[in-house]
Amino acid sequence: MKMTKTSLIALFIASLFTGIVPAQKNGPLDFRPVVEKRLAAKKLKLEDICAIDTNVVARRVFKDYGAMFIAASEVRFPTNCVFTNEEEVSAFQGTVKSRTATIGGRTIELQSAAMDALEKARAAAAKRKLSITPRGASAAKRSYADTHRIWKSRFDPALKHWTARGKIKPEDAERAAKLETTDQVAQVIEWEKNSIWFSTGFNRSIFSSVAAPGTSQHLSMLALDVAEFANKDVRAILNEHGWFQTIIDDTPHFTYLGLDEDELPKRGLVAAEKDGYTFWIPNFER
Repeated sequence: MKMTKTSLIALFIASLFTGIVPAQKNGPLDFRPVVEKRLAAKKLKLEDICAIDTNVVARRVFKDYGAMFIAASEVRFPTNCVFTNEEEVSAFQGTVKSRTATIGGRTIELQSAAMDALEKARAAAAKRKLSITPRGASAAKRSYADTHRIWKSRFDPALKHWTARGKIKPEDAERAAKLETTDQVAQVIEWEKNSIWFSTGFNRSIFSSVAAPGTSQHLSMLALDVAEFANKDVRAILNEHGWFQTIIDDTPHFTYLGLDEDELPKRGLVAAEKDGYTFWIPNFER
């Protein structure tokens, strides 16, 4: 499928503002219909899993973290793109075949297919005297509480930062701090439209380093933060075993898709290069 002139112009303009450059010449399929077709085969509807047409948070999640919905058949993706509490997360995780392993002194848990592929990647890396190890204590499986804690670690300091600088009114900050989680995420999306960034450095989107509570791929046990992410040979080995970077600017984060790289455009992902890294992201407008 060839990209239209309009699509090429849109991608070029986007690159001017984001520093992201499309990596492939031939455009991918549209992400949404690919997901809809796959769900239909399972007698599921996209709006029941991720209400992207009516919920701003679901739409953002689908764009930023939706790559897992086109993963290989042995991968289990969640039936809700936004979990609202610990009970929902635990219920899903309880239906998934998973395995644990101790790597680099850290015990991690992943879906069985993802762990199998990781172990094969580690073996391939070892033959080249390279290591692939988890980065941090919550590098793989996470709980809802984990995602909420990490969100607050960015949200609270940023709210204080922008309030002190007069970008957010004190009364608006107080109201936002008391919002339900999903409403709080929606408010952050609105603020970031005006370059009021909620990342750790207050210079980019909060979603470049942390998922909204209840939305992380780590909840589905399909994500691993890799300590050696900066090594291009390590990245290549992970790619060869179905692990890809899928979230722009979150460079340690790899998602298990269980697919060959040349299959990704056929499933609605587009390769985008930034700062020497290649990210495979959904071909879907926010």
